[in-house]
Amino acid sequence: MPKKLLLSLSFLALVGCARSPQAVLQDAATTMGAANLKSIQYSGSGSNFALGQSFNPDAPWPRFNVKTYTRAIDYDARSSKEELVRTQAEDPPRGGGQQPLVGEQQQRNMVSGDVAWNMPGDTPTPAPAAAEERQLQIWLTPHGFLKAAMANNATGVAQADGGRNVTVLSFTVLGKFKVNGVINDQNLVEKVETWVPNPVLGDMLVETHYSDYQDFNGVKFPTRIHQVSGGHPTLELTVSAVEPNASAALEVPEPVRQATAPPVRVESTRLAEGVWYIAGGSHHSVAVEFSDFMVMVEGPQNEERSLAVIAEAKKLIPNKPIRYVVNTHHHFDHSGGLRTYVAEGATIVTHQMNRPFYERTLQAANTLAPDTLSRSPKQAVFETLTDKHVLTDGNRTLEIHLIQGNLHNEGILMAYLPRERILIEADVFTPPAPDAPPPAAPPVFAVNLQENIQRLNLNVARIAPIHGRVVPVADLRRFITPRG
Repeated sequence: MPKKLLLSLSFLALVGCARSPQAVLQDAATTMGAANLKSIQYSGSGSNFALGQSFNPDAPWPRFNVKTYTRAIDYDARSSKEELVRTQAEDPPRGGGQQPLVGEQQQRNMVSGDVAWNMPGDTPTPAPAAAEERQLQIWLTPHGFLKAAMANNATGVAQADGGRNVTVLSFTVLGKFKVNGVINDQNLVEKVETWVPNPVLGDMLVETHYSDYQDFNGVKFPTRIHQVSGGHPTLELTVSAVEPNASAALEVPEPVRQATAPPVRVESTRLAEGVWYIAGGSHHSVAVEFSDFMVMVEGPQNEERSLAVIAEAKKLIPNKPIRYVVNTHHHFDHSGGLRTYVAEGATIVTHQMNRPFYERTLQAANTLAPDTLSRSPKQAVFETLTDKHVLTDGNRTLEIHLIQGNLHNEGILMAYLPRERILIEADVFTPPAPDAPPPAAPPVFAVNLQENIQRLNLNVARIAPIHGRVVPVADLRRFITPRG
């Protein structure tokens, strides 16, 4: 029999014996014990990773040890409580994500319907921006996937996979998220994928793999969970305990229920003639005026923040275009506004290692959260450096230097105004409160900053950090002086 005909007959046989999506779901629900499952709690240990905080654009997200992990889900209430204790894993601490952790860090993340909050201590902190993705994560769990697929009229297709027959089911949840899931020939959910909006990566692929299923009081649950976001692991969990139909009720704290997403706040301070510190949030920018243009140092977070900062800069420095945006490093909270500046027509000034990464991400599909650049595409323009770059109009000069040897980010940059003696830096030194004692041990990132100031012989008077407050350079020296 000709090979082509044999393949065609094999395909027809596969299609002919394929079960309907409803039959596949019913069989999986029976095998996995999903029919009477109203809630679940599972616990374990492993690793989690800081998304978008890698040491360089090609490296994986930094890893943390997860000593304990517990998650409780109530499917009907669309609620989830995630509690974990994590410790430092990277040695030395390469990358961001609040590294280096000292001791243990507890995280408690909750969602109930459309309301999300965190519990960093005893006081609930509203987290409205996290509500949608946390609710989505409920439907990415194995039994959550089955329930959502049944409720949202999933379609299915049978496929051959390495000698096995699997079924890929697809549906849309929460009005916009396409979810695909693979049910294997043992009627077990082995993979679920979706896409979520990300200010840097656009429509970011999130894949969750489930394996090593065991029976827990009539419910089959994976003892290995591996989630990958943006191409790198974000969670690796070994499950040691599962409690079907555990008490998972969540009461939304009244302050959280009443909370609304705060508007973008912009507060400007004049640091020198033509130099403005644009703060008001967790991440700041610095606008610098030149003869016929301006430069923005840092375009952080997202489009919403960037549009507000750009509008403020245009009020402070009218009738001059933003010709350049200086990007200190590629971490997502510091590069999430670059798309907005490209749409504005600004040239990106960044370390040369970042250019290939930005060329890919700035052209990525961005359908889940369309922004100015996706609506009116423009080609990004770059000026890159390895060690030093200078922007000048013949009168004012802005120097951009690599902070050599800094473990926070391999290509992290700082900007220096020599005439004004102002240094602008991100993440390597965040000034503490005025009355706070210095840390017990000199922080390695801040020590490295001081070493680079000395190496370059910069005559710094003030530091304008992207986080925190403007301080005299003497505060940095006190910060890194050992106690005793």
